[in-house]
Amino acid sequence: MQIQMATKIKRAYRGKFVFIALTASLVFFNIPIVGIRASGTANLTIQIFYAQITQEINTTQSSSETLTNPNNSSLGINLPADVLTSGDAVELTAHSTPEGAVTTDKPLPSGKVGADIFYNISFQKVSDSSAVSSFDKAVTLTFSYEDSDITGINESTLKAYRWNGSVWSALSDSSVDTSLNKVTATTQQFSNFSILGDPSPVCGNGAVESGEQCDTGGSNGSCPATCSTSCTTNSCASGGGGGGGGYVAPVTSAIFNGRAYPKSTVTLLKDAQIVATTIADTNANFSLNISGLTGDNYIFSVYSEDNKGIRSSLLTFPISITSGATIQISGIFLAPTIAVDKSEVKRGDNIAIFGQTAPQVNIVVSVNSEDEFFGKTISDKDGIYLYNFDSSFVDYGTHYTKSKASIGNQTVSNFSNVIGFKVGTKNILTQLPTKTPAKGDLNNDKRVNFVDFSITAYWYKRPSPPASADLNGDGKVDLIDFSIMAFYWTG
Repeated sequence: MQIQMATKIKRAYRGKFVFIALTASLVFFNIPIVGIRASGTANLTIQIFYAQITQEINTTQSSSETLTNPNNSSLGINLPADVLTSGDAVELTAHSTPEGAVTTDKPLPSGKVGADIFYNISFQKVSDSSAVSSFDKAVTLTFSYEDSDITGINESTLKAYRWNGSVWSALSDSSVDTSLNKVTATTQQFSNFSILGDPSPVCGNGAVESGEQCDTGGSNGSCPATCSTSCTTNSCASGGGGGGGGYVAPVTSAIFNGRAYPKSTVTLLKDAQIVATTIADTNANFSLNISGLTGDNYIFSVYSEDNKGIRSSLLTFPISITSGATIQISGIFLAPTIAVDKSEVKRGDNIAIFGQTAPQVNIVVSVNSEDEFFGKTISDKDGIYLYNFDSSFVDYGTHYTKSKASIGNQTVSNFSNVIGFKVGTKNILTQLPTKTPAKGDLNNDKRVNFVDFSITAYWYKRPSPPASADLNGDGKVDLIDFSIMAFYWTG
């Protein structure tokens, strides 16, 4: 048996709820989104990576793993036998990522330039998933790089560096083989790694730098300088070109992971256009993967539909995607759906507030009146929740309700859509719309709601909107179109 509880809070104002679109600019690596007040982003994290591997390792034996990037650069990880004296099996997780996704909060040392690709390496015990902070023997790391990775870096100065929690520290035995394009070093501790070096000498900048004999002329080009006999001019000839080869463009993609409703259809929109759908599993978990993207800024939105055909509110966020990389957004928790069994309830009778969310999670239902009432219940194994609200607590008139879900004290969804009901002198049952609205139903679901609003908003003041969004047919989307949409609004 589920127990529902109710409390109330005196409001300092009166009025309707206002819809606010959730937006967050996400460009960092594995960083929980902070600074956003909306609860639905509290546990949202984002990762940007070129490649990743996860591998279980027997520490009593020697082993080697290689992480290969789309441009054929790589990181080799070589573990000796008995790297842990305890003999515990460990799980290796490693991924590569663009420099900008790391150095935003891990600034490089002054005077150093980083290769384009950075790495993260971590280990945890298979037995209990506890982190392994250090090994008893050194692990050998081999960084293989492409010439394009070290543009602007004096190759002979390359060394492997590790982020020690506060600064980048060079690995003491680091060595570079410029003929093989490799940097080798050993370490017993793991975090972020990269290869860093000094800036390349610049011909003609008036400074005698590493690799130069003089610098009083030249073309300001990056090259090893050869001085004339008078030591006044640098001969900055360009190097010979490499042999032509086949080029395979790296894949640029995005992955979205989170919770919706058991066996529900989850839909992903990119710039207000549907690009992917999937079915959540019985625990409400889902994953959506889209590829073929280009490096650019996008507006992504996610929504789901429950077993009664009711749509969730739209979770929307802009994302900046790096060309050739994969961006992974995790921790998405879609808001519950919500409906009421009566459009008008006789004062003193109960009105049922119900919907669907993830299985067996906590639900908070808010009823907006002069006093704001909060009720609590728990969803069942299918994610269904029901809260019976006693209308005798509120005055005659129109009231509004919404709900949100939470798992423990950590994961909290946004509030659902807001729906209204009237407290009056009779009971009128709610009927879901079955007739397609004349205008405003941009995604053809026989409703005009926030999904349609989001699609229309994307085309606001943009050139050449589709006819479905240009509701008055004047060749543009402006406030007149939103007014028409409001007239046909079904919720």
